[in-house]
Amino acid sequence: MKKILVVMTGGTIGSYSNNGIISVRENNCRALELFREKYLSDIEFEVRQPLNILSENLEKIHWEVLVNFLYQTDTSEYKGIIITHGSDTLSYTSAMLGICLNDFDIPVVLTASNYIPDDKRSNAVENIRSAVTVINTFGNGVFTVYQNEGEIFCTVFTADDIIEAERFSGKFRSFKNKILGKVIDGNYEKIQDYNIKKESFFDDEKISFKNDILMIRPYPSMMYSAINIPESVKAVLHVTYHSCTAKTDGSQNALDFLRLCKSKNIDFYITAVKNSSVYETSDILIKNGAVPIYNTSNETALAKLLLYYNCNIKDRKNFL
Repeated sequence: MKKILVVMTGGTIGSYSNNGIISVRENNCRALELFREKYLSDIEFEVRQPLNILSENLEKIHWEVLVNFLYQTDTSEYKGIIITHGSDTLSYTSAMLGICLNDFDIPVVLTASNYIPDDKRSNAVENIRSAVTVINTFGNGVFTVYQNEGEIFCTVFTADDIIEAERFSGKFRSFKNKILGKVIDGNYEKIQDYNIKKESFFDDEKISFKNDILMIRPYPSMMYSAINIPESVKAVLHVTYHSCTAKTDGSQNALDFLRLCKSKNIDFYITAVKNSSVYETSDILIKNGAVPIYNTSNETALAKLLLYYNCNIKDRKNFL
């Protein structure tokens, strides 16, 4: 049986506690050690660590390092790849890798943990176990697995469908409210069919993010005038409220900010737009040049725009 490549990037699942302060430790594979001990597993793992950060410190340069490392990996040597990551930005990296690794011929599974592996409350071992199960279940694809607190199963998401964890509960959920499946006691339980169109979106063999995307979120009385747009920004991604709306009337509104962006030749996108009727404010933004990104999570929209404005996309017309 081929070995599994474990790519560590840091985060809680790769951390330890020193007098109550959690920090990352280089080449800390404690989660794998505990997995082997608990389940008497003889699976051969190869561990590599191209990054070692707390995920809240994630920057686009880290995505460059991670994606390019994976592009240079000879996948024929492995049955699958597990990527351990911090939970804070897990959904963002999942979205990026879900796009960039779409054509990989082996399964790639991202996971994280709620507590450090040695903490009795930690889900690190069960998440590793579930990642192995997914690798043994699917021939290819990019997935994210996570055991939410209070649940006896690990949820299996397609990587571009998981969204940021809820602040208080720390629970992850699906953007489309329809998860792919569950892993219960090491066994995969299908909830919906998984059909991946294995294709590469890029002509690039290496990615580089020289251009920036500015993502902003609305709130009442948002001070658009306080937003400074650097020259490196090529597009703005304006997240909308849950009804796919944003302020277009009164002082300091999204419409005025859209016009400012247009005057600077900066493209303007709005996300969370549904393929259905829209409210008047969304219609106003679209008619004034905002480009809607339909039925897509904030994380995936950001990843797509970063790639769109930095890479050689094969089908630019349909990519977004």
